[in-house]
Amino acid sequence: MRVTLLSSLTAGLLLALSGCSSGSSSGDGSGSSGTMTAGTLTVGSDLTYPPYAYLDGKTPAGFDPDISRALAKASGLKPTFVDTRFEQLIAGLGTGHFDVIASDLYITDARKKQVDFIPYFTTGNSIVVQASGGYRPTVVTDLCGKSVAVIKGGQIVEKLRGDASTQCRAKGEKAVDVREFGTDPEGTQALLSGQVDAQVTDGAVAKAAADRTNGRLAISSKSLIYPVQSGLAVKRGDTALKKTLTTALDELKKNGTYAELLKKYNLGQAEGS
Repeated sequence: MRVTLLSSLTAGLLLALSGCSSGSSSGDGSGSSGTMTAGTLTVGSDLTYPPYAYLDGKTPAGFDPDISRALAKASGLKPTFVDTRFEQLIAGLGTGHFDVIASDLYITDARKKQVDFIPYFTTGNSIVVQASGGYRPTVVTDLCGKSVAVIKGGQIVEKLRGDASTQCRAKGEKAVDVREFGTDPEGTQALLSGQVDAQVTDGAVAKAAADRTNGRLAISSKSLIYPVQSGLAVKRGDTALKKTLTTALDELKKNGTYAELLKKYNLGQAEGS
C-alpha cells in the first residue's frame, strides 16, 4: 500500500471547508439521519494509518473508508472524508468538523465520557522490531528500559507508561521509554533508522508495515497485546446519527458486507456481533 500525506495546508483547508459547510452540530440533525448536512455523511479519519485509513493517490482507502462508504450507502448518504491527525479527531468531532470518527478509535472509559461509541471490530497491538537485529520482545515486559515508538494520542501510550512500566519497576527494571510520533509511518521510519528499539502499534497496522518494508521489519510478539474494541464515534447524545449508523451496520452484517471486510483486513468481530 502506498501512503500519501496531505500537506498541512490542504488538511487545514479541508477542515475549514467542513466547518463552514456545517450549519448545525451533528446532534441537531438537519435530516432524519442526524447528519450535519442532509444527504451527506462526513467522516473524520487519520489518512496516514494503513491498512485502516490512508490515501491511494488522492482517494481515501483502507478498512475505515471502505466500511464508511458501505455504511453511507446503506443509509442513503454520500460519504465525504476529512483527513485529521489522530490526536485531533475527538476535538474535531466536538467542534463540528465531521459527523463521525472512523479511524480505529479504541473504546476506553475516558473516551466514553467524550463521545458515544458504536463498536465495529476487535483488534489489539503488536510489537515490531528490525528483522536484522537480535532483539525479539514478545510481551510488554520485554520492552523495559527500551525506546518504543507509538502514535501520539493512542491508548497504547497510557498502557506502556502505566501498566507496562509498573510491571517493569516491580521487576527492578527501568520503565518503558515511550516516544510519541504524530503518525504511525513516522514511528516506523524512526524504527528503520535505529532511533528507537521497537514500535508498538495496532496488529493490522504492524502487519502492513512489515509487509511494506520487504523483510526489514518483523512482528516479534506472538499474540495481540491489550485486545480492545474499536468504535465509530459520534457526538455525545447524538441519538439520531447513532441510530442511523447502528441500523446500517446491522444491514451490513445481514448482507455479508461486514464479514467480507473483516476477512479482507484480518480483523475480529465486535463483541456481541
